[in-house]
Amino acid sequence: MTRELFSIEAEHGVLGAIMMDPTLFDDITSKVKTSDFHDLENAALYQAIIECQASGDPIDPVTVGLSRPILPSGDSMLAFAAEIAKNVPSTANWKAYARHVRERAVLRQVVQAADVIREQVSEDRSVAEIIAMAQQATADLRDLDDDHPKYHRLDHVMGQAAEGVNDKHLGLRPDWPSTGLEKLDELIQGIRPKKVTIIAGLPGSGKTTLALQIAQHNACVAKLPWLVFSIEMPGEELGVRAIASLGGVDLRRLDNPEKMQDDDWARMVGAVAKAQGAPLFICDDPHQTPASIRSTARQCQREHGLAGIMVDYLGLVQSERRGRTRSEEVGAISKALLRLAKELDVPVIELSQLNRDSTKRVGKRPQASDLRDSGEIEADASCIILVHRDMDSEEGQNGVTELIMPKCRHAKVGSCIVQQQGEYGRFVDFCGNSYPSDEEVEMNRPFVSKYRGNAK
Repeated sequence: MTRELFSIEAEHGVLGAIMMDPTLFDDITSKVKTSDFHDLENAALYQAIIECQASGDPIDPVTVGLSRPILPSGDSMLAFAAEIAKNVPSTANWKAYARHVRERAVLRQVVQAADVIREQVSEDRSVAEIIAMAQQATADLRDLDDDHPKYHRLDHVMGQAAEGVNDKHLGLRPDWPSTGLEKLDELIQGIRPKKVTIIAGLPGSGKTTLALQIAQHNACVAKLPWLVFSIEMPGEELGVRAIASLGGVDLRRLDNPEKMQDDDWARMVGAVAKAQGAPLFICDDPHQTPASIRSTARQCQREHGLAGIMVDYLGLVQSERRGRTRSEEVGAISKALLRLAKELDVPVIELSQLNRDSTKRVGKRPQASDLRDSGEIEADASCIILVHRDMDSEEGQNGVTELIMPKCRHAKVGSCIVQQQGEYGRFVDFCGNSYPSDEEVEMNRPFVSKYRGNAK
C-alpha cells in the first residue's frame, strides 16, 4: 500500500474550518503554512484568508473572493471558497485535518531531500559529502511532534537565569570560555555559548593567530574540547605554529632546523608534552560546507564532547545553494553557523576578512561595516573583534596590536592593546602604556620606547 503524499480532503477541511469558524484562525495558522498545501488552488485560498485577516476584513467566502478574485487556474475564487465551506460538515475535527496536511507536507520534504541527495550521488560526489548533506537535510525538517508552546513566561526565564548565576557563584557551573589574554577577557567578558564571535582583520593582521591561540588555551589549559576548521591552512602548519606558541621556539628556526640550538630542541619537546592529550581537534579539509561542518562537529561532540568551534575562515566556506550574489551565499552560511552554535550549545568563533576601506581613513582604524562579503555577518554576530595593527607605524612594526570590539551584546564596546610576538606565532598581554604622555609628545620621544621589552 502506497502512502499518499497529499490529501485534498484534509486541505479542504482546514480551509472550510477557518471560514466556518474564524476564531480558529490563530490555532490553525500556528500549525499550517501556505507552503504546506499541495494543491495550488488550496494554497491560493489559504493565502487569501491570511491576507483578509491581516487587513482586518472578516473571513468568509465573499470577503476572501473579493480580496483575490481569480485562482491560479483562472476560475473564480468566490465560487471555489463557497463550495469548500458548504461541503465541510463540521469544524470539530480541524486538528486532525491540520495534522494530516502538515504530515504530508513534511513527507514531501523528505522525498524532495532524498531526490536532491540522489542527484548528488549521480554527480559522483564523495560519500562523506553526501552523508553530510543528508544529515543537514534531515536536521532542516521540522519536528511534527513538537506541540509545546514556543514562548515562556518571564518569571520562568528569570528563575532559570537566577539559578545559573547562583550555580556559577557556587562553582557548580563552569566559567565562560576564556581567551587566555587578561585584557581581552576583561573586554569581552567571556566567550558565550550559543553565540557567534567574529574575529576579523586585514591579511597578515594576526586574526588566525589570535583565534587559534584562544582554542589552544581552552584545550591545553582548561582541558575543554575545541574543534578547529582550518580551511586555509594545512594541519602541519598549524602544528608548527603550536610548537612555536606553546614552546617559545622561533618560527624561523623551525623552518630551518639546522639553525636550532639545544634549548630550541628542548622547548619543542616541552611544547609537544604540553599538548599531550589536549582535546584540540583539527579538521583541515579545504572543502567545507555548513552541512559538512555540522556533521563533523556533531561527530566530535558525540565522541569527545565539544566546548567550542573555530572556523578559519568564513569566506572560504562553500555554499550548498547557489545565490544570486556571493553576499547572499555568505549570509546564508553565517545563518547556518549561528543555528549550529544554538543547536550544539557552544560558542562559534568565525574568522572574516576586512575590506581595505579602513586603510583610507585617518588613523586606519577598522569598523564593523568593513566586514567583507555580507552585512549578515555583522547582524548574526554576538561579538565582533577587529584585529588592528598599523604596519606603517613604529608601534605596529614592533607588534603592538589593538583589538577593537565595536559590537558586543553582553559587554560594553571598547578596545584593548596586546603585543604580537610574530616569531612565536602568539599574542601576549601588553604591559606598557598604551599612549605617550603630553611631555613625551613635546619631546618627540618615540612611542616604541614606552613598550619595548614590556610584554610578558
